[in-house]
This record gives sequence, C-alpha cells and structure tokens, in this order.
Amino acid sequence: MIPDFSIENHPQVTMVFLLSTLFAAIGHSVQFGILFPLGIPGSYEEIRLANKWNQTGKALRHLPTVDLEKLLYAIIQIPKINMLTALGYSTLILIAVSISHFLYSHPLSELLYVLVGWVVAIFVYGGFSYIISDYFTGPKRVEIKKILSKRNVAIHKKFGLLSLKGKFIFLLILILLSLCILAVFISFGESSFQRISIFISLTFLEILILVYLYFQSIHITLEQINKSATSLALGGTGSLPIISIDREFIRFAENFEYATKEVGRIRKNLQELVFEKTYELRSSLDHAERLKKQQDGDYFLTSLLIKPLSLNKTIGTNVKIDFFIKQKKTFNFHGRENEIGGDICIARSFTLRGRDFTFFLNADAMGKSLQGAGGILVLGAAVQSILERSIAVESVKLLYAERWLKNAYNELNHIFESFDCSMLVSLVMGLVDETTGLVYFVNADHPRSVLYRDEVASFVSNKSPLHKLGTPSMQRELEIATLQMYPGDILILGSDGRDDIEFSSNDTNRNINHDESLFLSHVKDGKGDLALIYKSILDSGELTDDLSLMRISFKENQKREKRTLKKESFELLRKAREKMNTNDLDAARTLLESAFRLSPDNEEIHRALTRILFRLKDFPVANRLFRSYLETYPHDSDMIYLAAISYKNTNDLASAIDMAERIRLRNPVHLANLILLTELYLLQENLTKAEKIFQTIQSIGKKSKRVQNLQNLLISKK
Repeated sequence: MIPDFSIENHPQVTMVFLLSTLFAAIGHSVQFGILFPLGIPGSYEEIRLANKWNQTGKALRHLPTVDLEKLLYAIIQIPKINMLTALGYSTLILIAVSISHFLYSHPLSELLYVLVGWVVAIFVYGGFSYIISDYFTGPKRVEIKKILSKRNVAIHKKFGLLSLKGKFIFLLILILLSLCILAVFISFGESSFQRISIFISLTFLEILILVYLYFQSIHITLEQINKSATSLALGGTGSLPIISIDREFIRFAENFEYATKEVGRIRKNLQELVFEKTYELRSSLDHAERLKKQQDGDYFLTSLLIKPLSLNKTIGTNVKIDFFIKQKKTFNFHGRENEIGGDICIARSFTLRGRDFTFFLNADAMGKSLQGAGGILVLGAAVQSILERSIAVESVKLLYAERWLKNAYNELNHIFESFDCSMLVSLVMGLVDETTGLVYFVNADHPRSVLYRDEVASFVSNKSPLHKLGTPSMQRELEIATLQMYPGDILILGSDGRDDIEFSSNDTNRNINHDESLFLSHVKDGKGDLALIYKSILDSGELTDDLSLMRISFKENQKREKRTLKKESFELLRKAREKMNTNDLDAARTLLESAFRLSPDNEEIHRALTRILFRLKDFPVANRLFRSYLETYPHDSDMIYLAAISYKNTNDLASAIDMAERIRLRNPVHLANLILLTELYLLQENLTKAEKIFQTIQSIGKKSKRVQNLQNLLISKK
C-alpha cells in the first residue's frame, strides 16, 4: 500500500516540505543573480561574470578577445551549473523531509517511498534545469561566437555536459518513467480521477516543453549549418557560430570551421594560384607549340627529301603507270597542309640488253609518321641509286630482267638488315617488258596485287612470298614471279591501308575489316581507276593507316589481237607434226623452215622449229633461233631451259649460265636445271658456286644416278 502523503495525516512533514521547497527556490534564484541589482551578483564565478556583462549593457563587440572567451566559457558552463544546483537543493529538501519524518515518529518504511519520489524528482528537476538554461543562453553564445569568429578565434573549444544523445535518452526515460508512475496510480485504484488527470496534464506539459526545446535547438542548429554552407558556396566566409553546445554538433562545427579556413586560404590565394597555374599552363603550351613547330619542321624537311624519291619517270608508250598516295599523318607548316607517312611509289623507265623496261615499286615502311618516313627515305634513296646505276653502268645494262631484279632485291634487303629489325619494309617490286608486257616481280610480305582483265578483278599469285626487307636472314630461296599482261590489262598494287578499313558502327568496339577480298570489289567498282577505287574505299569505311595505290596498264587503248595462221603455214605445221610423230626429224625440219619463212611471227611455228633443231643437235642454228624466240616470248621457261643446254653444247658457258640462272630464279627447285647449273659452274672452274647449288639439290632430297655422279665429280674437284 502506497502511503497517502497529505497535510491531514502528515501535517508537519508537509509543512517542512513546502518551506524547504520555498527556500530552495529562493536560494536557487539568489545563486543565479536574481538580486544582482541589489549588489548580490550570484554565488558562482561564471554566474557573476555572465550577469556582469548582461547588466552593464556594454556592447560585446567592444570587449577584448580574452574577456569574450572567458564570457563564452562561462555561459557554456551555466546549464551544467544550473543542473548541479538543482541536484543540491533537491538533496536539501530530501534531508529536511527525512528529518521531520523521523522526529514525528512516522513509519520508517514510508521513507523508502520518499526516497523513490526524490529520485524521480531530482531526475526531472536536474534535466529540466539543464535543457531550459541551455536553450535560453543559446542566443548570447551565438552573439559572442560571431564576434570571435570575425577575429579569427577558435569558437568551438568547449561543449556542454550532456550530448545530443544524452538529452534524447533523458527524454525517453522521462516519458517511460511518467508512464510507469501513471500505471502505479491506476493499478492501486486509490487515486481519484481528478488527481490522475492533474498528473497527466502536468506530465504532458513538462514533456511537451522539453521535447519542443530539444527539437527546436536541433532545428536552429541545422538552419545555421545550412546558412553557413550556402554562404560558403556563394563565396562567403562560411562562419558557423553554432547555437548548440551538444558534443556531436560541436565536433561537426570544429571540422566545418577547419574546412572553411582551408577554403578561405585557397580563396585568398586563388588569384595568385590561378595566375601561377595559368603561367605554368601557358609555358607548357608554348613549349608544346615550339616542339610542335619543330616537329612539323622536321616533318616538312623529311617530306621534302621524300618527294624527289617518290617520282613517276616513265616514258614508255605501251606501259602507263599512275600513283595515288594518302598518308594518314597530316600537318601544317607555314600555312600549308602536308602529309607524311611510310608509303611510297616509284616508277622509272630504262633499258636492259637493249630492251625497254619499266621499273615499279610500291612499299610500306614499318611505323607511323616520322618512323615510317625514315624507312621510305632510306628505301627511296637506295632504289634511286640502283636505278641511276642501271642507266649509267654498261655491265648492269647487260643483265637479264630476272638477274637485275634479284640483285636489286638483295641489295635493298642487305641495307635494311643493318638496322637490326628496327626498320622493316614490305614491298612489291618488279619490271614490265615494254614490248611483250611480261611482268617480273617479287613480293616481300606485301598485300597481293590485283589483275583487272575483261572487267574482272582477281588476285595475282605470289608463288613463294618473302619476308619484309630487313628480316634476319632466314629467307627462303628468292623466286621471281612472272605475269603475262595482254593489251587492255590493268595491274593494281596497294599497301595494307587498302584493307585496314574501320566500318561505322554503333558499337563502342572498333570494327576493322579483315577480309582482303573486299579490295577486289573496290577495284571492280572503280573499273581500275585509282580515284574511283579510293572513293569506293572511303564509301565503305574510314582509313586507319597510310594508303598507297599504283596502277600499271599495258596497251590500255588496244584490244587483244587474235593471231591467225595462214592456210599454207597451218598445212605445213600439220605435216611437220606428222613427220615428228614418225620420228622423221629432217623432213619435219624442212617443213617447219618453210612455214617459218611464211609466218616468222607465229609463236607456235617458231617454237616448233627451234625444238626440232635442238633435237637434231644442230646447236649453232638452234642457238640463233633460241635467242630470237626468247626475245619475243620471254615468258617461256621451258625454252629458256633448253636454250641453256643448247648453249652448253656449243661451249657458250656464259650464255648457258645466264639461261640456267634465269630458270633458277623463276623456279628455285627445278632439279634438272640445278644439276645443269652445277655442271656449268664446274666447267667454269667455279667450285664455290657449284657446291652452293649442289647443297640446294641435296635439300630437295631426290636421289638419282646423275646426282650421285655429280657428287662424285665435286669430290674429285676438291
């Protein structure tokens, strides 16, 4: 049973309680300076200092910084002092009530309820005192902080006793405690409805006031933070004289103050920093511009060196050559746009053994821009040197096309091998016989050439393609390819830029062409015209590399003639074949000589007569016919081989070796020719070359009695 403490059953205790409470209220007020006008400023130093400056009416901005800092500290301490004072007077009331309760012989068990009531009262009284004094001293703290902030003084050194979390826990406990007390009242059923209503009303009012003050303080603090952040963003100082003294907000304000000082320092030096960075950037840009101009100057000078090397100096009437070069790298020098890259085209006319030839070269040097340009500069200079030597030196003019092309290729390859793989070049290089249209060429890892004949584009076989110029010497045996062009034929050469096309795509990944046969459609669509071929390439996608194209036409405006054989000649040829079938070679010779006199320009009769003379072993006459036949029809490799044998039998070893070497260049694994060539060099006492060629024979791996005899002969010569 909870005792009923009232003035009727506890008159003395109730009176003591009322008097001690009145004393506590008066004492609390006096300690906090209510009698300051009467000369009693308060019992605490902090209270006296706060009341002093509050009552004088002197403007705070005129106070020294030290005094302002002391005053701010004092005001921050007031909520804590107020709470402790409330705790002290509450304890005084408990002691007075306990003594009176004991003196008037009331049951001691009732003191337990008094103690519980005191604990509740001291909790409510202390917390209420702290929150109330914290809230109402806030504006004065803000005023002082603003002044100190303008003086660049740290204003967030101290914080209050309770944190934001502590206040929230206090309010939560207060609500729960009130509910518990209300539950006790109702459960015992001895309290009237009026008393319960009064308790609920007072409790609700107290909690409402405390919650309002708690959240209002948070709201004002957040508004201050928002205004300070906005001020900082708009270029202001971003000062944050925060109203709250809660530990969480004070720590935030300390960090915010540090941030605003750092921002202020940056802004203060911003103009100097901007000027410094602008100066550095301008200097870097000027330096880059100077380097760019210097680089463009190097590009320009290099391009000037390349131009006289990449020339079309053809003067033939049957063979026409055109170039198209589009380098990927473009640059401006003195207001003029130029190009530089690693592609080159060269063409020139000269004579070999009294016959007119047109030299052609399409090459692509490894690397971009200046590196590629350096490669074609070396290549162009070396090629022009070879061409000048071919025009000026008589011994070079006596070379057959195959031998000349072999020497040129080897010389270029040796030059680029000296760069130790740092400069590689792919190329197609060759000679075109102005009279017959026979093309001799080599392909060193270059895209395949395209033959455009009768409106059909097709790739030209490379036979045994070589590695790029400058690749270390693991090369296979050099093989010269041949192609017979007829009137109206067009040969198109091009670098790999013709295939490296980037197709337009919505995908983020690059879509590069990998189909080399696409170029055939470009040639067909362009009808063999370089400008139209280039347009067709651009219509399909964007260039990603240097592009060079070369067009070689043979008797372009003429049609291919169908050679007819006279009736008399045809009849003589038919009879000669019948005689050859019966092995009557002399009669066949007579018939063929008659046919040859009637049709000296017919290839079939000329060839048949030469072969019959060879079979009759009339080598001197056969040699003359071999010479005239091969001048007119140089594509016939079988006849060149027979000519080598015929020359050998007349002891014309030099001519025989020339013929055999031509076959060797066209077909390096022609076993019978290699055996013949070895025998010729042995007859010439050139053992070194004979042994070298015999090594090739052994690498082929075919065993025969003739090969064994040749090996024995080589051993005997050593």
